[in-house]
Amino acid sequence: MKVVFRISRLGFGGAEQVFLSVAKVLKKTYGCEVIFVIDNLNGQNVITAKNLGFEVVNLAVSRTLFSVFKLAKYIRKTKPDLIISAYTDTNAACVLSQLISFSNTKVIVSEHASLTEHWQDKSKLKKRLLNFYVSYIYRYADHVICVSQGLSKQVGDLLGHNRNITTIYNPVRFNKSEPKIQKDARPLINLLAVGRITAQKDYKTLVNALFYLRKTHEAKLAIVGGVFCNDEYEKVYALAEKLKVAEHITFVGYSDCVEDYYKAADIFVLSSAWEGFGNVIVEAMSFGLPVVATNCNYGPGEILEGGVYGRLVDVGDYQAFAKAIEAEINSPLVTPEQLIKRSQNFCESNIAREYHQLISEVMHG
Repeated sequence: MKVVFRISRLGFGGAEQVFLSVAKVLKKTYGCEVIFVIDNLNGQNVITAKNLGFEVVNLAVSRTLFSVFKLAKYIRKTKPDLIISAYTDTNAACVLSQLISFSNTKVIVSEHASLTEHWQDKSKLKKRLLNFYVSYIYRYADHVICVSQGLSKQVGDLLGHNRNITTIYNPVRFNKSEPKIQKDARPLINLLAVGRITAQKDYKTLVNALFYLRKTHEAKLAIVGGVFCNDEYEKVYALAEKLKVAEHITFVGYSDCVEDYYKAADIFVLSSAWEGFGNVIVEAMSFGLPVVATNCNYGPGEILEGGVYGRLVDVGDYQAFAKAIEAEINSPLVTPEQLIKRSQNFCESNIAREYHQLISEVMHG
């Protein structure tokens, strides 16, 4: 079976990591021929995909909108059995490409972030356009994947039904079976956040929480992830300087050895204003790393089962965030072994099996 993963760029985002993880298992376990089709070669994971043995097709367009006819031509020429796409703009363009190709290729679109929050800063025209994509263009897709139950409901409300919507959680790319060695004493608390610097990640709340925490504890923070928005980075750094905690924060940038940071950390922190799932939470849990996260839409609450496996706080409440970190230091909710066991529910083989099962249903349904 020839499967195309269609995404605008192979960057450092969550959807890109999901596609790479699922593609590996589809190829190795189920014998699928997997191809990545992207707008251009700007993206840190282009080399990663090639090194994994995947063909990467560059449509060479500056905007996804300009890819519609090129992708239609590619579909007619190569006749893939199925295309899985990600992100609203790319999903809509992909569906249109399939329609004008007059082919039998099936299309599954996927959503990876809460739509309401993700669209909130768009212009009125852009919001209407995105709403139209989900409410009407998605009806021509063969199926829709959402990465959390909350997101599935949101998309279903826009579509007016949930008949062709399936929730498949994101896979964790690490498979660690032994917890890290715990320190007897913690004179310095190593906090870790993983994710690009954008308004969505709300690192300003995390900086405020660090300032509040350092009133009673020695703590430092490492942020692993590229600068997606320079304006947001400047705001975060300016706040850190104002609060005199800049020297205690390391902006690591993009890293292909993020597991080294998980191993070195004491507590994983996620301050997002919104998510679709929150892959990095599961990654942290796979290393037995305690988690403190905002209970944002959508994902963290589902992964942590409402606070069973990690501490949840309201979005933007930096004092509650700092207090939750302190509480976790003094009295961990669960053991590292329990965290690792929970993370294994999201292992690549399990999630890829769900993808393969859905692919089979779509192809034969």
